[in-house]
Amino acid sequence: MTPQAQTGTRAEGRSLPRYHQLPALELYKDQVLELVNRSLAPFFRDEAALTDTMVNNYVKLRVIAPPVRKRYSRDQLAQLMLVCLLKRVLSIAQLRQLLELQRAGGSVERSYDGFCEALEAELCRGDALRRPEESREAGLTRHAVSAFACKLAFEQLLAQE
Repeated sequence: MTPQAQTGTRAEGRSLPRYHQLPALELYKDQVLELVNRSLAPFFRDEAALTDTMVNNYVKLRVIAPPVRKRYSRDQLAQLMLVCLLKRVLSIAQLRQLLELQRAGGSVERSYDGFCEALEAELCRGDALRRPEESREAGLTRHAVSAFACKLAFEQLLAQE
């Protein structure tokens, strides 16, 4: 566990619950929506991170497994959290491919917790990289270029087999 995770001083309140903090009991869709939206509220301004329609589409498109007896497991919750955050920068096909690679590579718990730690480290790094002397426009441009470069690198890595 990272020192930030141990002390609880993660990226200005923008942290995610770890896998073991997600409910072990299976949840109905309305409970899933409430939990995911509450957990991801710091990352979404005036919009819901997850809606009923989104969940239906993610199941239909095989991004996540369908519920069992209308209930969703901890693994599905973790995957929905990841999807909600990454849908802003990745296509559905890329999300499905990433989740398939993660499932093939080991446990959802390990993959999800690794995602949480990487996200929080990047958020802290981004906060530390703020340059007081830099204009708003220059900062926005620098971050847009960084986002492009990261997306390009992701696509190149994803294409490798």
